[in-house]
Parts: sequence; structure tokens; C-alpha cells
Amino acid sequence: MDEQQPPVHILNSPGPDRQLGTLAHILGPILGFLVPLIIYATYDKGDELLKSHLIQATNASITFTIAAIVHSFLMVLLIGCLTFPVHWVLYLIWALNANSALKAGQEYQYPLTIQFISA
Repeated sequence: MDEQQPPVHILNSPGPDRQLGTLAHILGPILGFLVPLIIYATYDKGDELLKSHLIQATNASITFTIAAIVHSFLMVLLIGCLTFPVHWVLYLIWALNANSALKAGQEYQYPLTIQFISA
């Protein structure tokens, strides 16, 4: 009469540290390079996957800032009015993909990104 209970599966939810990665990925395209840079500079724990994502988010945001300066010069030729929004939308899509990879526990590298900070 002793019935065995089925095993309870506890989902591995990302902790508050992984949420820092989400903030770095998502706020980079919206608020600029300072948010990912500050999060990366203040992170000192041992999660190597998160550290890798913070590095990638910081590199992507710095690269985008440099590209935005180039786009502003291209606006004189009127082509920057087209290239900037396209680049920003792509950056936002890449940030969402990076966030999905973080939640899945996978590495991610933004396309067309200069690696200013290396692991």
C-alpha cells in the first residue's frame, strides 16, 4: 500500500546572474554601450558562460557605437538614413538571438563584431 510518488523535476531556472546577461544583451541596442560595459566591469563571479555573453554584448555595443558614427557621416550622403535603421534592427535581432542562446546555455558570437575585449 506504499505508493511511490513520481519524481519531481525541478527546472533549472536562470539565476539573478543570468538575468544580468539578459540586461546586457537587450539594453545594449536600446540604451547604448554603457550598460553592457558597466555590467561586464562589475561582474566578478565564476560563471564562464555568462562572462562570455557579457564580453560579446559589450563588444557588440561598442562596435555598434562606432558604426553609428560612420552612419552619421553617411547621412550627409543621405544613405545613412537607410543604413542606420537597418543596422539597428539587425543588432536588435542579434541581441534577441544572443539572449535565447544564453537561456539555452549556449555560446553566442554577434556577427560583424570587432572583438575589443577577449576572454
